Amino acid sequence: MKAVIDTNVIISALLWGGQPRRVIDYARSGHYHALTSPALLAELKRVLSQRFALPQARVEMALRSTLSYSEMILPVEEIETPVRDPGDIKVIACAIAGGADIIITGDRDLLDLVQVGGIRIVSVSEFLAGRVS
Repeated sequence: MKAVIDTNVIISALLWGGQPRRVIDYARSGHYHALTSPALLAELKRVLSQRFALPQARVEMALRSTLSYSEMILPVEEIETPVRDPGDIKVIACAIAGGADIIITGDRDLLDLVQVGGIRIVSVSEFLAGRVS
């Protein structure tokens, strides 16, 4: 199974652990194939640096860590999907370009879509409960 882990899940895993950390641990152990993109990594860097004011060394470590368990996808086409938050397009574009089966997120705007282009959008708890086929 291929999955895009939204940056909100990665940030929660890094800062607070818990269930989001289990999502990351499963990717690290090869239970599924994680996908990311330059746009998602840029968002991760920006949020960790600006919103959470983490030191640059910790931000760089988080980026290297994400790359260690994720395949880099380079979305090449613009995606025209109706979304409430235009920032969510980068998550969907990565999922489509990478042939993802699911998007794992805590973002209510994405979760409300339920599915896009045959890709299921699931919460962390839904993913961990195994309700993803």
